[in-house]
Amino acid sequence: MAVVGFDVEELEELVGEELSKDVLENKVPMMGCEFEGMEKGEVEYEVFPDRPDLLSVEGFARALRCFLGVEQGLQEYKTGESGIELKVEDTVDPVRPCISAAVVRNVELDGSVLRSLMQVQEKIHKTFGRKRKKIAIGIHDLDKVEGPFTYKGVEPDSVEFVPLQSEETMNLKEIGEKHPKGKYVEILQGNEKWPVIVDRNDRVLSFPPVINGQLTELSEETENIFIDVTGTDQKAVEEALNIITTSLAERGGAIETVTVNGKERPDLDPGEISVDMDYVNGLLGLGLNEDGFEELIGGMGFGYSDGKVLVPPYRVDVMHPMDVVEDVAISHGYENFKPEIPDVPGTGSSQGIEDFTEKTKELMLGFGFQEVKTTVLTNKERQFRRMEAEEEEVVKMKNSFSEDYGVCRRYLIPELLEVLRQNQHRSYPQKIFEIGDVLLLDEGEETKTRNKRKLSGVICDDEVNYADLASVVSSLLELIGKEGSFEKCSSSSYLKNRSSEVIVDKERVGVVGEVHPQVLENWRIEKPVVAFELDLEGLMN
Repeated sequence: MAVVGFDVEELEELVGEELSKDVLENKVPMMGCEFEGMEKGEVEYEVFPDRPDLLSVEGFARALRCFLGVEQGLQEYKTGESGIELKVEDTVDPVRPCISAAVVRNVELDGSVLRSLMQVQEKIHKTFGRKRKKIAIGIHDLDKVEGPFTYKGVEPDSVEFVPLQSEETMNLKEIGEKHPKGKYVEILQGNEKWPVIVDRNDRVLSFPPVINGQLTELSEETENIFIDVTGTDQKAVEEALNIITTSLAERGGAIETVTVNGKERPDLDPGEISVDMDYVNGLLGLGLNEDGFEELIGGMGFGYSDGKVLVPPYRVDVMHPMDVVEDVAISHGYENFKPEIPDVPGTGSSQGIEDFTEKTKELMLGFGFQEVKTTVLTNKERQFRRMEAEEEEVVKMKNSFSEDYGVCRRYLIPELLEVLRQNQHRSYPQKIFEIGDVLLLDEGEETKTRNKRKLSGVICDDEVNYADLASVVSSLLELIGKEGSFEKCSSSSYLKNRSSEVIVDKERVGVVGEVHPQVLENWRIEKPVVAFELDLEGLMN
């Protein structure tokens, strides 16, 4: 999430009415932005990641005008033709293949507009753009360069220019080594060619996603702007372009299209989504007719025509009828909903496994252990390789954002060892446990996966051994009314002859043992560790 700050007087000017302290602190947050504070004429709000259109004061004011009833309904944006072409060479395909562009003319770039433009650019980079990996935005003084422009890949030491915040001419490789923004070069590492945007005369506008050229730096004298958005996801690139261009249009700028690979961009036509009135009323418990529905969605900046909701081009979060329903609820006002007892048979009760989990948790706390919670998403390195264990089949993320969180855990012990690794500066002994679900592959289930509830605990201290934890497990089994036994087992994760399988009713329900020194070395844990893991569902049955 991003925290944005707006000058109150500027916000009032763009909204078109005075905003009282009560409105700023209590009414505006009902739009979906948490109030962070107000000081010296500036108000701050926390904007959720799904609403990047609210990251600029122009976009925020536009939404607020609708929400407060100053100006409701769909705002349409007209575009002219700039006659400018952006050529895209296939040399960028391996490194950063997606790009879009636009021109905005007759913009009055005073200090406040420049600050707003820089703020929305950087906030989008950090959130929606995933620190420039997914998208990066370049904003240029159009009058200092000549089209057509070319987006191409070049060898890092073959092109040089003066980057922003510098007076020195550098090639791309040198920018990565010397410039404060050079840290973003890591996004491009491993590629033979890096992307640049040049004009008709081969002058560099931008080295995306790293830095623009000083040649096209904006100033208060700038009137006409060229915007480029590059990235790895074309849809996200187009959406970011729509957000920036429509924000500038709120300042009176005239949007013009650029021909990018034969297509005119940006496309600011509203999207359409069909929403059934019964669906809305059924979910919200309202009795809306079409007129009432249209009025409410108008308060969120939507249009309505022929039974379809018209979605403004800057609303990148609307992908499903449920998103429209959420905005209807916001427009109606959550404070205006009256709670009702649902007309359904039966009464609710907790599931057996939840009751058993609570009982087990209380026992572990009684044994002097501290509860921790780790993430279900992890990686094979932690689950298997650091444990010196043979790799097993796991549930994988299809499009993982990070290799650190690309699979679902099968075991809890590795995650507890990670907690120990990160807390070696704390006092000892360290006794921690976790009760949580692991995810297993199961072809017999509709989803091909199933959850299993497990309990795991570890003790880390200067002197700790198998008996210290086996006694805890034995006491736990006794207190939950189970007779258990311990049978020696062999595992590369534990010391030889210092680990056992836990057997209940002739079934294996877990393991307890002294963690092998090689495993501890893999985790860089300096003190001995004993660990156990039990199948709670197996114990409950």
